[in-house]
Amino acid sequence: MGKVSEKIKEIESQIEKALWDLELKDEFDKALVIYQAAELKLEELGISADSPDYAEQQRVLAYCLMRQGNLLRQMKKPQEALALGEREIGAARASGDEITLARSLMSNGTNLIVTGGLERGLMLLDEARQLFERGYSYDHRQGLGWYWILQADLANAGLVEREPSEVIEMADHALISLKPIENWPGIARAYAARAKAHEIVGDKEAALKDLQEQMEYESKIQSEEKTE
Repeated sequence: MGKVSEKIKEIESQIEKALWDLELKDEFDKALVIYQAAELKLEELGISADSPDYAEQQRVLAYCLMRQGNLLRQMKKPQEALALGEREIGAARASGDEITLARSLMSNGTNLIVTGGLERGLMLLDEARQLFERGYSYDHRQGLGWYWILQADLANAGLVEREPSEVIEMADHALISLKPIENWPGIARAYAARAKAHEIVGDKEAALKDLQEQMEYESKIQSEEKTE
């Protein structure tokens, strides 16, 4: 591994550390400072498009911009997050990594929908779905499952017009993708989305059953956290 590659890996590790030590503990301002510093470090490497390290630098840059966008949305600054979106997608495309690109498309598509850009947002989500459907790796299955959860949540929130029967079908698609890979958080979310759709059509029995399933999978998450 060359010196430039080592620096890129080091910067990525700094981003990951900020995610776990700060962002996930709601220390958003501190995490944002580190992400912005990491972005600057990546740009200061001065890697040209014909360099063998360019794709990897762009992958980490896309990840860094995604973390910033996620933070800004949590900080109730959707327009600032939106401003980073096209740069993030551009870096993801330049990386040549379809999982990185699919995640960027899904993240920014959601932000567009929430901020009023429904048509463009749905287009990005659809492109993300197509990328996730190309493979059968853990990341592909997880991404596809969360795509369907996102669609169901958007519909339940009234941001996208869908019939409750369609939401139930979306949740079913999510469960098909996520159960084989034991993605407990996603499975719990899918049952929660399905329960809400059942409630809307007045099927209290089905809603209760799904809520019980949701609680069961949430308990699996807690059990795993205790054993770590």
